[in-house]
Amino acid sequence: MTKAKAFTTFVYRHTRTLECMRHFTERRDIVRPGVTRFASAFLTLESILEKKDQLRKMMVHSKRDGLREVSSKKGKAATATMMNPEFWKEVKMCLKVFEPLVKVLRLVDGDVKPSMGFLYGELVKAKREIKQVYGNVESRYKDVMAIIDKKMEGRLNSALHLSAYLLNPHYSYADASIFDDGTIIEGFISCVETFYHDDDDKQD
Repeated sequence: MTKAKAFTTFVYRHTRTLECMRHFTERRDIVRPGVTRFASAFLTLESILEKKDQLRKMMVHSKRDGLREVSSKKGKAATATMMNPEFWKEVKMCLKVFEPLVKVLRLVDGDVKPSMGFLYGELVKAKREIKQVYGNVESRYKDVMAIIDKKMEGRLNSALHLSAYLLNPHYSYADASIFDDGTIIEGFISCVETFYHDDDDKQD
């Protein structure tokens, strides 16, 4: 992410490097803004990967040699990034990790159907898919899971979200073990007690 950001900053900061890039990408930009910073990062990485061959061709083409910006420290770093196979490998990995979370964002931002009953379930699914990207090896995915859990804490794992997850047949019919999950059941009971705080019969 840091290298991709440094590369795009270098290209867009100079008129001549930007014009050169647009020449090789057939007037298409590599920076693609999204609704959130996270979405923008995903879309830009995706765009860079789509234009990989064009960007690498630009780095070794004689048209670029006449640009004085290329010989600067940042220009050399930009060239090294584009020509580094490891960078492209990591871009692919980032996109694989990002994609399940982007699907959740699209669900929340969409107007097709109410997302409340699906949000927690789709986050659970996204976390499962991310673990698979890392081969289900905990030492590889634990840092990413820690970030997601921190973002969810107190926001997306409330009693209301857990209840919506439990009561959504899309999830509960597919996996009956949901009813054995202590955290989810506690959230549901808490939600029931809040809504029907003065009616023991309805709570029961």
